[in-house]
Amino acid sequence: MKKTILYLCLLLATHTAFAVTDSSGTWIDQVRTLRDAIYKRDKETTKTFFTFPYNNPEFWYIFSVPKLAEKEAPVTAQSFDLYFDKIFDKAFVTSFLKIKTKDLYEKGSAKTAEFTDNQEEYYSMEATYDKAEQTVTLQLSGYNKKADPEMGGGEYAIFYVFKIKDGKLKFDKVLMAG
Repeated sequence: MKKTILYLCLLLATHTAFAVTDSSGTWIDQVRTLRDAIYKRDKETTKTFFTFPYNNPEFWYIFSVPKLAEKEAPVTAQSFDLYFDKIFDKAFVTSFLKIKTKDLYEKGSAKTAEFTDNQEEYYSMEATYDKAEQTVTLQLSGYNKKADPEMGGGEYAIFYVFKIKDGKLKFDKVLMAG
């Protein structure tokens, strides 16, 4: 009887240790891995969340790389490495680090406070998880207090959209408003 209970406990422990987790249970770990990789400037790990080449004529305009924007050049692994700090600038990194991933996982969204480096430009981030669409969106928003409000007030929002495909978090697209 004791051996049977012991075998059942071992079987249960083995099953629990090797259980296949639902993809919805792993996406948040991948968000954390992405965040850590970007913060540490670990380009190789960050690139595992992207598929190259990535073709989007607006990509280089959004990140202010006019020579590649004019050519409508695809994003390659090499150009990604070269412009990593433009794609993930200080505002992105600072705000992404402050996203509470527990809230993102449990509530489907998390928002940071507003940050500034110079009392002129302000930025924040909102992260959302859309279960139906299987997307994670990182929205970096900002504005410039000295910009003319009639000319848009210097407001912007950049949306980094990631899709969860086959349990893997992968970059899907980037959009800009403002």
